Amino acid sequence: MKPSHVLFLICLGALALRLGALTFVQHPGVADPNHYYNLGVRIVEGHDFTSDYIWFYVPPPEQIDHPETHWMPLTAWLAAAGMRLFGVSVPAADLPFALIGALLPLIGYWAACQFGVGTVGSLFAAAAVGALPEFVLNSARTDTTIPNAALVCVSLLALTHGLRGGRWTAYLLSGAAAGLAYLTRNDSLLVLPAALLTTVIYALWGRGGETRRTALRRLAPAILVPVTALIVVTPWLIRTTNLTGSPTTPQARQMVYYTRLLDLYNYEREFSLETMLADQTPAQLIGKRLFELAAAFKLMYTTLDLFLPVAVFGGLALILIARDRRRMFTLAPALILLVGFVIAYPLLTPFHSQGGSFKKAYLTLIPLLVPLAGYALERAIPDRRMQIGTAAAALVLMSANGIELTRSDTRNAAAYMAQIQRVADTANALPDTNGDGEIVLMAQDPFMLRFVGMRSVQIPAEPREVVLEVAARYGVDYLLMPPDRPALDALASGGETDPRFTLAGEVEGTAYRFYRLGASQP
Repeated sequence: MKPSHVLFLICLGALALRLGALTFVQHPGVADPNHYYNLGVRIVEGHDFTSDYIWFYVPPPEQIDHPETHWMPLTAWLAAAGMRLFGVSVPAADLPFALIGALLPLIGYWAACQFGVGTVGSLFAAAAVGALPEFVLNSARTDTTIPNAALVCVSLLALTHGLRGGRWTAYLLSGAAAGLAYLTRNDSLLVLPAALLTTVIYALWGRGGETRRTALRRLAPAILVPVTALIVVTPWLIRTTNLTGSPTTPQARQMVYYTRLLDLYNYEREFSLETMLADQTPAQLIGKRLFELAAAFKLMYTTLDLFLPVAVFGGLALILIARDRRRMFTLAPALILLVGFVIAYPLLTPFHSQGGSFKKAYLTLIPLLVPLAGYALERAIPDRRMQIGTAAAALVLMSANGIELTRSDTRNAAAYMAQIQRVADTANALPDTNGDGEIVLMAQDPFMLRFVGMRSVQIPAEPREVVLEVAARYGVDYLLMPPDRPALDALASGGETDPRFTLAGEVEGTAYRFYRLGASQP
């Protein structure tokens, strides 16, 4: 059978795996995927890229209904595209992500071919990308992981193709994919410096028999990469500038100074180097970064499931031992970008790393790293039949793990969703405290509450006086406890009382309770 036919069957199998997973998915995914789903629903309903709840306050929106200024738009647009075609539902929103996930094997195969892996190793790399449990799971979520992996990898592979003598159109493709990747995740902006550094490496050390002047002249069209990317993102930058006064999001400019995850939920506070040093000692700041760095290195192999960690890192070791320049040049953009992610998350913003941002960034690069496993498979097992048997056994286990991981995540999300549905049902039976015609909650998870039809605002990580001020500003009727906020935890546990926070109701069979707020009473 021709490799192209096998590759087609691999993509078909990857699609079947994902469509099978979608049959038991009831929720788009807790936290970020939930938010993108909600944004997609708003787009389908004709509200453009806006939100009707508040999850953070940098800066505080004028009202609950407001333009989205922090999250990038492409993931929500993809979710909206599925729902425009097939109606508003979780499977319809997930479908574009399942389709893109089923095409990721093509990227793995392209990367393996660039890497110089043989037919069996290249097809194994393609199938491994299709069966990787994390990719199966994220193909059933309305999240950034799958589209960002596709776009970042296409950008870097097209760049490498261009640098190796491909046509200038490869640079156009690389730039367009880089621009779309930035519209998917903020951290994909790092693709451009990675592309620049890769171009410099090829110009200085990858020339072959060329003179430096000839190499520079041949690589000059690489300028099309940042130019094309800028053209793609310019409309979004204009929108962001018009809304916030800057092309970057407000939170992105200060999150490097956060010292805890709760800083995400600050209200009208300014963070700087001075506030960071006042909050923690240098030893604490360094210790946190070292801890997240160690956690990041652990994550790099645990994310690869069972078989791939040994094969990927073994393949890298074989290349380093052999001092294989050509293959190291091929890996250069992925490794450079990986270093950029390590600097951006564990070292500069460790609390975003703790929240899962580094994991998502690392998953982006896996299709470019899996060819190392194909290379190791061919080097370690000379017999072709043994290669195929080993690859098949690994793929069966990975596929089974992918289905189980998705089922487990789905069960947990469904159980949580059922609890929040009970919260919403109970809240809607409570009196409207301010006479505005709806119940608005202050809670930890505005995303899930909106999924079950209730609007809410995030509990600010501030003193009680500020909590009451925010509640009054946005017309909050009730505070949903438990809060996971230092200023409110003693009230939730019963260790303190405060006449401004009075118990108004409980959700039977759960830990959730509603508190009426003095500042929001008529």
